[in-house]
Formats: sequence, structure tokens, C-alpha cells
Amino acid sequence: MRTLIVFLMIAVITSSQVSAREPMKLNYLKYPPLSWEVNGKVRGIMVDVLNEALQNRMGIKVTHHEYPWKRAQLIVKHGNADGFTTVPTAERREYMDISNEPVIITNITLFAMKGSPKIKDLKAVKTIPDLKGFHIIDYTGNGWAKKNLAGLDVTWVPGMDNVLKMLAVGRGDVFVQNSLVTHYNIKMLGLQDKIIEIPNILETVSFNLCVGKKSSYNNILPEFDETIKKMREDGATKKIYDRYK
Repeated sequence: MRTLIVFLMIAVITSSQVSAREPMKLNYLKYPPLSWEVNGKVRGIMVDVLNEALQNRMGIKVTHHEYPWKRAQLIVKHGNADGFTTVPTAERREYMDISNEPVIITNITLFAMKGSPKIKDLKAVKTIPDLKGFHIIDYTGNGWAKKNLAGLDVTWVPGMDNVLKMLAVGRGDVFVQNSLVTHYNIKMLGLQDKIIEIPNILETVSFNLCVGKKSSYNNILPEFDETIKKMREDGATKKIYDRYK
């Protein structure tokens, strides 16, 4: 009987260890160059940073999955995936544990048509309320813009590509957006000679690793924070950013 009990205890421990080695499932939205799917594989700055931190340095196997953003979050909330990387909010903290160290830090700046007569005035913009009087273009589904640009003159169009194409021909005064993401999309559309950045920083935004409270990986964040710190110190994070310039 004692032998049987010992055997069962070993089986339970082994089963627990195997379960703990199940890959950590992370969800993303389409948001190049931070994350997007190419030929069935999710790639981007977020993916590369998390692979280096979690997989290469912490020894945690990770899988990456792209979904529409609302669905991506609900899957984690219901315990069917482990986490995602985004802006921390009070609502998300109700069902997630969130890293102290950001995976990515980005700035919200201004973009305008090269040669626009409004550029001088836009250079004086230092805060979001200063945008009053300008015709802003933005894309539907941009949660940051919907929240922060409420009450201003905004034309909403489907997709960032359409925003940038309209801006390039002067069908709006300004686009207010993540500098890193916008530069990448301008380059992909070949609009570098038609759109300029006005690098006034209206807001600094950090994207942190959020792990569902139902996840078996919700205890890794202290080690993750230390790992991300070391990656910034040893230049690994900068090397990843540079790949996407």
C-alpha cells in the first residue's frame, strides 16, 4: 500500500511538472511592426522581445496567436490563453496580473502632409486640447483616439493605410498616433516624401505583459521584470527595435 501511495504521489508530481511545461499562449492584434501575422506566423517587435525574454532567457516555451483585439482579450479573460501585451488599465487588472517593466515604450506624436500650411501651427501643439481647430484624421477601432480625441474635429476612416493616404494628399491636417507604428506604415506605403512627423510628444505609452489570473504562468512576472531590465541594459531590446527601422 505504501508503495502504491508513493507511486501515485510521483505520478501527480510528474503530471504537474508536465502541465507546467505546456507552452505559454500569448495573443496579439494586427498592429505592425509591434505584431502582425505573415503566412500564418505572428511576427513583430513584441513577439521578438517576448521570445528573447520568456523563451531564450527564462526557458518558457511560447506560442503566438493573432485575433481581432476584442476576441484576443476575451480568450485570455476566459482562461483559454495566458496573456497579451498592451497598455495597463484598471479594468484589465481585475482579471490580469501585469508586469511592472514595459515590454515596449512608445510616444504619441503628430504627423502631417509635407508642405502643409498648418505645420507651423502644429509645431506649437503640446497637449491634446491644443489640437482644437485642426481637422484630425483617424481610423475606426483606435481605442486611444476614441478616448483621447473626443470632442475634437475627427474624421474616422477604416484602417491606418487609408488615414495615411488621405493625409498625404491634404485631406486632413493631422494624424495623432504612435510614432514607431506610424513611421513603419508610412515606409510600407512609400509615403516617406509626402508625410512628416512633428515630434512633439503628447503622451508616452507603455505596453506591458498582462497574464491572466487563471493562467498557470501568473507567477512569472517578478522574474520577467528582472529579465526585461537586463535586456535593456545589455542592448538586446535596442537590437530588436533596430531590425524594424
